[in-house]
Amino acid sequence: MDYQSLGEYHAFLKQAKNAADKRYDVLHNLAIQIRNLAENPGKAIDMETEAIKTAIVEAKKAEFEMTAAIGCVNEAAKLCGEKEITTDDFKR
Repeated sequence: MDYQSLGEYHAFLKQAKNAADKRYDVLHNLAIQIRNLAENPGKAIDMETEAIKTAIVEAKKAEFEMTAAIGCVNEAAKLCGEKEITTDDFKR
């Protein structure tokens, strides 16, 4: 058993899960923000544009971190005999 690879596997798995959670939270909050815009026709979309752009950038960063960590998990998995993962492992 390659214990260093096993440790890396679990560390990167935690990083991937945290990034997946961050991506979910940002996109979930964005959906609420957009739904509020849809339900309130008096609220100007222009007032929310920057916040929406910022949320999308944050979600993209979290997604990049998640996929990078998944790659590292899978490399470590090959060395320590653990199962490889995909983004589907973080579906809710």
